[in-house]
Amino acid sequence: MFYEIFAFLIGTAAKFLATALLLRCVLQAMRINFSNPLGQLVLTTTNWLVRPVRKLIQATGRWDWVCVLLAYLIVALQLVLLIGVAGQLQLMPLVPIRAAFELLSIAIWLAIGLLLLMTALSWLMPGHWLYAIADRLCQPLLGPIRRRLPGTASGIDFSPMVLSLLLYIALIVVRRVELNLLSWMLM
Repeated sequence: MFYEIFAFLIGTAAKFLATALLLRCVLQAMRINFSNPLGQLVLTTTNWLVRPVRKLIQATGRWDWVCVLLAYLIVALQLVLLIGVAGQLQLMPLVPIRAAFELLSIAIWLAIGLLLLMTALSWLMPGHWLYAIADRLCQPLLGPIRRRLPGTASGIDFSPMVLSLLLYIALIVVRRVELNLLSWMLM
């Protein structure tokens, strides 16, 4: 029971922080101003970690790879803690690969969450500031789908549904590739 509670708490904290770091990276890449409440939440959540590392590693270019690196390290640390508490030290060599797949899954879930947020707000509050941000963040993924889909039926945009299906399929593929790779490494 203690291990399950510990794993839940550590997993939740690590995924929340990794998601905030990935969201910070995407917001910066899309050049979205951090003066809105979401941007302020992301900065408040991540500044304590990003600022000291930025003194050592300068972020250059459009993408803030420092945030991605920190998200990866947090996920890896979570796995190390869980493996250590479980006493399964023979699994430690798998941490770098598992952390990479876990971070990829978190990124896909972030995209799914933003897509669901954008879709719900487009129905309920299309003028809301959060809808504008979610819509702008989803456009790079929705644009290619919209160009390939035939015209909308009675004004309904089916591209979010198609994208959500593709993202869920991507989660299945990522998990299957991870399991196959890990089982091959354990042989």
